[in-house]
Amino acid sequence: QFLWKLSWTRKQTKTMARRHMRVQLRVPNWAQPGQVIDASAGGRKFSVAIPQHLRPGQFFTVRVPTGGEGKETKMQAAAPEVSFNLEPNIVIGNDKYFKEVKKCQDWCDCSRFCCPYVVFSGKSEDVRMKHNCCCLPCCCNFEAYTVKNGHSNGKSVGALAPAGCCDQNFCAVFCPCFYTGPKMQAKFLGADGNLKYMLKSEVKCCQYLCLCLAICSPCFRMFRFCCQDSQYTRYEQNVYGPDLNDQTVFAKIIYTDRMVCPCIPDERIQMRIEPAEGRTLSKEDLVLLSIFPTLISGYTLWEFCIPLWVPGGMACAMPSPSGIVQVDDANNIQGEHMNIKEALEERKQDSMY
Repeated sequence: QFLWKLSWTRKQTKTMARRHMRVQLRVPNWAQPGQVIDASAGGRKFSVAIPQHLRPGQFFTVRVPTGGEGKETKMQAAAPEVSFNLEPNIVIGNDKYFKEVKKCQDWCDCSRFCCPYVVFSGKSEDVRMKHNCCCLPCCCNFEAYTVKNGHSNGKSVGALAPAGCCDQNFCAVFCPCFYTGPKMQAKFLGADGNLKYMLKSEVKCCQYLCLCLAICSPCFRMFRFCCQDSQYTRYEQNVYGPDLNDQTVFAKIIYTDRMVCPCIPDERIQMRIEPAEGRTLSKEDLVLLSIFPTLISGYTLWEFCIPLWVPGGMACAMPSPSGIVQVDDANNIQGEHMNIKEALEERKQDSMY
């Protein structure tokens, strides 16, 4: 009976083997609906007709058989389907990385409590983020590495660190009560240790005089939720270059929050990083900048809770949208409220280009 069950399990595994792979294609700018285009994936060459309802820049899916490498066949766009992506993952460029599940030996490894790290596994390489010492959170930084599959040694991309006194302007350190101007909050260091990007705030005279209006925030939220139907908010946070006094924006961190109820904090449903207008970021830069949203996303709460939230930890130097206009403006964060139709249209445009 045991041998029969074992044989049946093997047959079942064999039957459930994947016969197709899902390939996502983007409609070229020069293509027209119904036009046939050539593509290749997994060693298979195929041609497919662009669906009639799609425009240049939009995506569609093709189911390609996994067997018969090298044979060119004509395929059709896959039928619409329903999918729910609930796993913690990050997408960097065209590569998707899934958070690695801890193995038994990882739970028994005491070094992970002192020097925690998290791994996001990709198809050809892994992205690792680690903190070197929980006991000294203000002396150690969050570092990022890329590790090729099959290799044990990784390539350092850089680190995220809180700003120190030497990073600020002279008056911001010695005359903070009378200082107005830029103030560094967090810095992104390259693999060579030099400053590459930063998050900074703008200190202005009397900028917090209207902060007392925050006491009316519950009333404003109730008005948005019940009268305006604006449950969604899109925030843009500027990322600057290595010069503290330079206002040139190199990238933007974009958040999308949803108000489930006026009485509880908003739910964050999306974060992404995109280059500023006219700028180009390398994959190493994207990995480096992704440390910040990864830490505040909740994906790494259990691994990095100590170096993030102990006094002097990194959480004190990571400004994120608060919903209070005066505070967000000071942190170079701009917000825009949207209803559900506007939010869906915004998401549609983001997925097109």
